Amino acid sequence: MGNIAPTIRLRRLGLALKNARESAGLTLYEAADLLKRHPTSIARIEKGLHHARVRDVEYMLNKYGVTDAAIHERLYDWSRNGRKKGWWQEFRKDLSPETMDLIGLEYDSDSIDFCELVVVPGLFQNEDYARALIAQGPYSGDEESVERLIAVRMQRKEIITRPNPPRLRAIIDEAALHRLVGGRRVMRAQLQHLLDLSSLPNVMLQVLPFACGAHQCVTGAFIIIEIGGPGSLRVVTVDSLTQMSYLEGEDVLRTYSNAFKGMHAKAHSEADTRTFIEGLLSQT
Repeated sequence: MGNIAPTIRLRRLGLALKNARESAGLTLYEAADLLKRHPTSIARIEKGLHHARVRDVEYMLNKYGVTDAAIHERLYDWSRNGRKKGWWQEFRKDLSPETMDLIGLEYDSDSIDFCELVVVPGLFQNEDYARALIAQGPYSGDEESVERLIAVRMQRKEIITRPNPPRLRAIIDEAALHRLVGGRRVMRAQLQHLLDLSSLPNVMLQVLPFACGAHQCVTGAFIIIEIGGPGSLRVVTVDSLTQMSYLEGEDVLRTYSNAFKGMHAKAHSEADTRTFIEGLLSQT
């Protein structure tokens, strides 16, 4: 729990190197003997605590018997960009370390699953809706800070339509769509924005109706982020009024993944969700 100290790219690289070592049937100490390095040095690389240069990555992969050129190139790219600063660093005075970690996770993600109860997920908010929410937060009355935070939120959304975008699956409680954030005009535009997003091939949007009763998300919203495809880095984020936390570990991930699957089964289908939102739009 807490913020994620190593950069996401270094963690992803370290995990891939650990998987390569284990696929070669090597323990940490056997790999250290093979590579003529101290076990602690390899462990730090695998945990994303130390930057492995491209030549180091190449040496390790060759020693582990990895011959797939595509894997080599992918890990070389992660090494080259491991210390690269993201655009969000420009806003570090306005963002908590945990929020900056979240943006970094989103930026490098292959898939993101949302469960949201109260408001539309941040990545799915349009500008006026985001402004209405942010203006009620801790920067209320500080117009310049509010506008900078809106700019951050709008730039975060660019991952949705970039080349090779992440897969986004969002389950939104019906209550969030009835809440008139910013008034009727703003809410109408937000509902239309959701309809537009739902037509994108990488977006799955479902509404969890009141009629489904109790469900696995009643204790709070959460996000599951996956980086590097199945078997790679997965993190759960949960947010509160005062802090954002990151949860890892197989048991935790299994619990949240099962909760998401359960709500997916209870929610409206994607087609029925579109029909539901169109109905709300006609009434708003």
